[in-house]
Amino acid sequence: MPEIQEFKKKAILFLIKFFVIYAVLQFLILALPLEFVENSIAEIEAGAIGAVANGNVIEWNDSHSFQIVPNCTGLVGISVFASIIFALCKPEIKKKIALLAIGALILFPLNLLRVYFVLWVSISFSPDIGETLHMATWFLAAGAILVIWYYLTKRIAKVKNFAELL
Repeated sequence: MPEIQEFKKKAILFLIKFFVIYAVLQFLILALPLEFVENSIAEIEAGAIGAVANGNVIEWNDSHSFQIVPNCTGLVGISVFASIIFALCKPEIKKKIALLAIGALILFPLNLLRVYFVLWVSISFSPDIGETLHMATWFLAAGAILVIWYYLTKRIAKVKNFAELL
């Protein structure tokens, strides 16, 4: 029974650290000037789908548009990833930084593909379907974050189960 109590304490501490780290990162994403990132993503996506980017807004058919806002940049997914990594006790800091770098290099292009897919559906079918897909693909992205974290952490930290990371 003491092992279960110890695990519960560690799990609660992990959750507290996770939410504090995530809240700080989310605040920074919303507070920092990210126009360069938003505009760059809009340019990339507009070019890929044959639309026009006007700042952070992608326009098509003279009547539809899609705005790239801070939460569309992929930084939220990376912040979730970072929050998981840094809320855990293991691995050591150098490995955590390596995990974050590798994860960001995977998650950022995945987000670009996600936004492209949402835009393509919006243009090909309807903006309403695209908006629904926008939400649905965020849940898929969240699943991808967990899979990438789990695989990379097990590989880099060389642990057998989650409890060892707490």
